[in-house]
Amino acid sequence: MKDLMNMNIDEYVDSHKEEIINTLLKLISLPSPDGGETAAQSYVENYLWELGFETETFRGSFDKCQELSDYCPADIVYHENCYNVAGKAKGSSHKPSLLLFAHIDTEREDYFGNFDNPYAAIRKDGKIHGLGASDDKGGVAMMLEAARIAKMFAGDFNYDLTILSILGKHGGAFGTLSALLKGYGADNCIYLHPAETGHGFAEIKNISLGIVDFDLETKGIKGAMHDDLDPGINANVVMIKLLNGLEEFNQQMRRDNIFDFGSFANQPSFILNIGSIHSEGGYGEVNASCKAKIRCRFFKPYGIDDIKELINQKIKETAVNEGYEDLYELRTGNFKATPAMVASDDEFIMLIKDAISCKTGIKDFIHQYHGGSDIRFPIIYGGSKCVGIGPSCILPVASSNKQEWIDENDYLNGVKIVADILLRLNKEE
Repeated sequence: MKDLMNMNIDEYVDSHKEEIINTLLKLISLPSPDGGETAAQSYVENYLWELGFETETFRGSFDKCQELSDYCPADIVYHENCYNVAGKAKGSSHKPSLLLFAHIDTEREDYFGNFDNPYAAIRKDGKIHGLGASDDKGGVAMMLEAARIAKMFAGDFNYDLTILSILGKHGGAFGTLSALLKGYGADNCIYLHPAETGHGFAEIKNISLGIVDFDLETKGIKGAMHDDLDPGINANVVMIKLLNGLEEFNQQMRRDNIFDFGSFANQPSFILNIGSIHSEGGYGEVNASCKAKIRCRFFKPYGIDDIKELINQKIKETAVNEGYEDLYELRTGNFKATPAMVASDDEFIMLIKDAISCKTGIKDFIHQYHGGSDIRFPIIYGGSKCVGIGPSCILPVASSNKQEWIDENDYLNGVKIVADILLRLNKEE
């Protein structure tokens, strides 16, 4: 093997790509479905410890998180041994600190369909397949390998470097939010997650939309039995009227709220979608209940409380006008998120872009927003600059009988990019 001093990062990664790919294959082979991530996290903890990082494991701080606007109650049950993993390398100076983080929990084993072994990591046609490959073990493997390689070239870092392998993909405040409350923040942060849009490293996630979910239920009043002259009030009809009013509000808000920056300039910064409508009943039956799930995505100047008030006001106004004031109930759903952003021309983002360009040749970047991305937590609760980047991947729809995958060369480029960023930040000013 060539002397390390005579090699650069690209040469090292290219000559050790099997070793680097094996780290991802190993992570995929270790089960970490929602609520059962212990084996994979144990591997990560040991990996960081062997690199010389001070490691800590911790569970979610739900009690502390409940006071924050972004707290979402966990919708899964975590095994008592499940935990987050943090590794920290203390720097030798007071230069701006850096946090790399990614989530290791995956969808459940049968989410995409039935496979003989969802944890069989398969390399085929330049892609790495397997449960969690793109969501988000690819991100975890990238930061582990990049830290290892950068440490080989740099020795000790002259800034504080923290690496977080977190849980909480669907688990509310178990992961990133709890980590921030424990003090695992930094001046600059990178969320490593393959780009589910297919844009790969051309996509820079620097905006996180706000989100508020709502559950709307309408009630019906049955008329006299078998009397068409007294049909009562059908809960389905009430729902249709209220949703029509809400859609008028949606269209008006989309006209009035437009992004004026980034790749999405001139696009609406307000999005309201009806996720599902459900009721039961046969032909001609006057339904007593109808339920709808509503998600509102938005950006500044609105906050979570603003959106709650606006939606409540609009539905109440429509209900009063239609005479249905006592026939509905609106509740806030489980998920909510505060909008957050780092300016597209921030010097930290420009450094990341330059590193990506040097390794991939990409020059034109898409400044992508992502609904409720974890980049919001360090920005809001850590006062950090946080951006999300990641390689190309495919995340199939549920029950598709297709496996998720990550592009092999993009993954290797990702290791080069992150290692390069670590070394650039380590240079003396």
